[in-house]
Amino acid sequence: MVGSETFGAGSCRATRSAGASGPLGDHWQRHALQWESVGPPLRPGPEDVAIAERMVDRARCHEGSESMRNALLGVTPELVGMNWPTGSRLLSVDRSRRMIREILPRRAAAPVTPICASWLDMPLVNDCLDCVIGDGCFTVLENVEMHRRLWHELHRVLRPGRFLVIRLFVQPPERESVSAVFDDLAAGLIGSFHVFKWRLAMALHDNLDEGVCVSDIWGHWASAGVNAESLATRLNWPIREVRTIEVYRGSPARYTFPTLEQARKVLAECFDELACHVPEYELGDRCPTLLLAARD
Repeated sequence: MVGSETFGAGSCRATRSAGASGPLGDHWQRHALQWESVGPPLRPGPEDVAIAERMVDRARCHEGSESMRNALLGVTPELVGMNWPTGSRLLSVDRSRRMIREILPRRAAAPVTPICASWLDMPLVNDCLDCVIGDGCFTVLENVEMHRRLWHELHRVLRPGRFLVIRLFVQPPERESVSAVFDDLAAGLIGSFHVFKWRLAMALHDNLDEGVCVSDIWGHWASAGVNAESLATRLNWPIREVRTIEVYRGSPARYTFPTLEQARKVLAECFDELACHVPEYELGDRCPTLLLAARD
């Protein structure tokens, strides 16, 4: 239980079903074991962390408080370890106990309380948070209805007028073809294997009602017949990073990639957009960070 002296939480009703288990849970357990081999843009880079810090500080200045109550969606080490305002307290909410155990840093700039729970049903009372921060949260939800449920849940736990800082993974306005992605890979025009994975995933994504099954990402990679070792040598990529795609093999997990306008349409039901930062790194145009305020 998260005590009332910290965030005013009630009983942890979500924890009874929140622990990841079964095939979908296995996906995140396997992902946790290879976390150190995952890199930007799938994880926040220095530019993403810097903009998150600036946005949170902007929220603090608006709040005028020396003790902000914050929640992180997930256990992203870069966000746990960023420079939080003095006096900040932080919840880290993730439904995978393995991710919490393996990934959540044991030391951070702000005191961290982990909660094993679903983002869609957090064991928190209404209007108890000053700021929520997340990285790529849209993507790991399977359809647009789940997107909508998440943003309404965040609106519930945030105090009116308080802030959401969220990095999105978004489709370009015109989806590129799978063949174009593999052509660029063969030509050495992709800077990292993680950029390749995200471009391939987005190219396979049809609509927000179905998303893309990560096993299909694996299937197209396997069908292409690319030799992982040769690719890593030719492009000077760590072979362990190339092998991260093995987690997708046989996984039932689905990812969703809205366009920025589709994401804004859902967010506008509960939030007002205050700022949008588009980073300069490769694929940065598909990884914007938004600062939003919960509508009264």
